[in-house]
Amino acid sequence: MADKNTYAELSDGTKMPLMGYGTFLSTEEDKLIENIVHAVVDVGYRHIDTASLYMNEEIIGKALAQCFEKGINREDLFITTKVWRTDFGDVEGSIKGSLEKLGLEYVDLLLIHWTVTDVDWETYEIKGPSMYETWKQFEKVKEDGLTKSIGVSNANNMIFVDICAGATHRPVVNQIETNPFFAQQKVVDFQGKFGTKITAYAPIGAAGFTASDLLKDETLAEIATKHNATVAQVALAWNMKRGVIVIPKSMTKERIQENFDALNVDLDEEDMEKINALDKNQRCFNPEDWDYPQYGWQKNPVWD
Repeated sequence: MADKNTYAELSDGTKMPLMGYGTFLSTEEDKLIENIVHAVVDVGYRHIDTASLYMNEEIIGKALAQCFEKGINREDLFITTKVWRTDFGDVEGSIKGSLEKLGLEYVDLLLIHWTVTDVDWETYEIKGPSMYETWKQFEKVKEDGLTKSIGVSNANNMIFVDICAGATHRPVVNQIETNPFFAQQKVVDFQGKFGTKITAYAPIGAAGFTASDLLKDETLAEIATKHNATVAQVALAWNMKRGVIVIPKSMTKERIQENFDALNVDLDEEDMEKINALDKNQRCFNPEDWDYPQYGWQKNPVWD
């Protein structure tokens, strides 16, 4: 199959597909294996995103094994996983555990899942290392060949600059929530000046998880009609036009194909201006809803 992907070039020279397949909350084994094999073998995806916290790396490993059996080359795939804060003291152990589950010798991108260390909130004992110490471990596993590239996720500009200040290898990617209702353009622009690309999770909202109404927006619907596309495709194309990598999640084959076909939607300047005007600073995933409020996400925003 000819490669149908468009790529972003990361600051370390690695090429990362702009379109990825997200797997957050995907743990139904048979269905996830079927969908990943379909996405990779039939549709043409070459980028899969997971995390140790998602509890699905072993399932994804089984799916990848089937993809390899069907003729897909390992070097043609881009696999991302993440290290959760409880493992910041042993990044090497975490990535080796992920690799064993995935059935791989290396991943293409390893991310700090949330850039804040672990705390025992009963005793207020800080249990994990600083981000600087964690990042040094990330640099080591990169140098040891366990991952080709390293990056962060959910890193605000202050934490991002602090990591860069002591880095031999700067983060090539920051994975954050961004979509037309939550553009985070300041973060995209600021971190881009340091050579860091943005990956967008919830790039079409998260209707099934947070009741986002993004896919019902009239402006997006008008632009979709203009391009003979769907609203989801327009939202994805908008991010990719900004140079932002997207990892939409779907558990249906039709939507998996539909999302991938957003690569063929070419928005013009007028379209982009109209979509840019939709920014409501509206999150789908507010850390205050599930993370410890003591971290102060509300008063010290994650993104700005």
